[in-house]
Amino acid sequence: MMSVGIDEVGRGAWAGPLAVGVAAGDERIAGHILRRRQTESYYDSKALSPQRRRALLQQLQHAGLDFGVGYATALEIDTLGLTAALVMAAERGLVELGRKTTAAIDDHCLLLDGKHNYLQRSNVQMIVGGDRAHPLIAAASIAAKLARDAVMASLDQELPYWDFLASKGYGSKRHRFGLLWQGPSVEHRRSFRPVQALSAPLPTRFFSPQEAK
Repeated sequence: MMSVGIDEVGRGAWAGPLAVGVAAGDERIAGHILRRRQTESYYDSKALSPQRRRALLQQLQHAGLDFGVGYATALEIDTLGLTAALVMAAERGLVELGRKTTAAIDDHCLLLDGKHNYLQRSNVQMIVGGDRAHPLIAAASIAAKLARDAVMASLDQELPYWDFLASKGYGSKRHRFGLLWQGPSVEHRRSFRPVQALSAPLPTRFFSPQEAK
């Protein structure tokens, strides 16, 4: 049975989509590309520079690995809840991957990072710390991180007040000031408590996000 690595990015962000990356291919080749020097672990996508992530993804693609990335929007997260949105994003990523591979996804072993089988499929294997322990999960994490960061950079052009380019939707100081000054954007997860707290009406909005630099 072939394996598919699955990992998510953006679960704890206050704004922007949740992204789930999926990766399929020869795990020995992926392991050779992603293994950290003199260790038994693999590169953590969050600890890599954007340039290094991009270079590794290109190497993996040239080596024959296939990828898919699925998203759940902020509105879907608010409407359905985080877990249901996570399932939706993962299923969308698997559909995208299915367009690139000849084997049926149901015939693969799905490798999930963590302890909770949120997909509730019988062909799931849980791996705690999977993005460092298994090369296909590490590959999926890199693909998801690159794809979501690109989305947040694009959103920063449309919505410049919330520091999306730098914060990626997480709670940076400038992001907090943007919420206090402008309130939430259409890309904010309004069900999240920090967004609700920082978006509460103020008697006077007299500062701008630039003050948070």
